[in-house]
Amino acid sequence: MRNTLHIALFAANLSGMFFLAACKENNLRAKRTMLLPKEIFKEGDIVFRRGTGITSRVVLAADRQGTYSHTGILKQEGGMWYVIHAVPGEPDFKGDVDRVKMEPVEQFFHAERATRGAVMRLQGDSTVAGRAARSAFRLFQEHVLFDHEYDLADTTKMYCTELIDYVYRNEGVDLPEGCITPVHIPGFNGDYLMPNDIAQSKRLCMIYYF
Repeated sequence: MRNTLHIALFAANLSGMFFLAACKENNLRAKRTMLLPKEIFKEGDIVFRRGTGITSRVVLAADRQGTYSHTGILKQEGGMWYVIHAVPGEPDFKGDVDRVKMEPVEQFFHAERATRGAVMRLQGDSTVAGRAARSAFRLFQEHVLFDHEYDLADTTKMYCTELIDYVYRNEGVDLPEGCITPVHIPGFNGDYLMPNDIAQSKRLCMIYYF
C-alpha cells in the first residue's frame, strides 16, 4: 500500500513537472509572437509559418523538403501590420467561409498556429512589393474564396501560394521560377505550388525567422 502511494505521488509530481514545462514553453512562444520586429517590416514582405493543424501536417507530408506549410503577404493599415493570406479552416465568425482574409501579424504567428516562422523580402525595387501588397488587399476586399481544387489555372479562387505567386507575377516577378512540387498522397495527386517553392526563390532574402 505504501509503495503504491509513493508511485502515485511520483506520477503526480512528474505530470506536474511536464505541465509546468509545457506552460513555460507556451508562455515563451506567446511572448515570442509579441516581440516581432515590426519596425523592419515593409509592405509586400512574404511571411511563412509552420502550422500546427491537420492541414499543415498534410502540406508537410506532401512536401518533405519544405520547412513551412503556409504563406501570406504583409500589408500595413492604420499603423498596424497585417497578413493577407488564403486559408482554409480558420473562420473569423460562425458561418464564415474559407477565403482570402486579413489578420494582425501577431495572430498569424500566434503560438497556437505557428511553431516556426519567417519573413522574407523581394530584393531590389521595393515599389514592386508595395504594389503586390495592394493587389493582395484588393483580393481580400473582393472576398475571393479559397481554392479547394488547388488549380493554378483558375484565378477566381486562391490557395495560399497561388495568391503570392499571382500578385507578384502581375508585377513581372516570377518567384518560383518554374519550381513546382509533384505530390502523390491520398487525396492529392498532381503538381502543386508549395510554400517551399516560393521560400527557396533566389529573388528573396531572409529578414527574420524564429
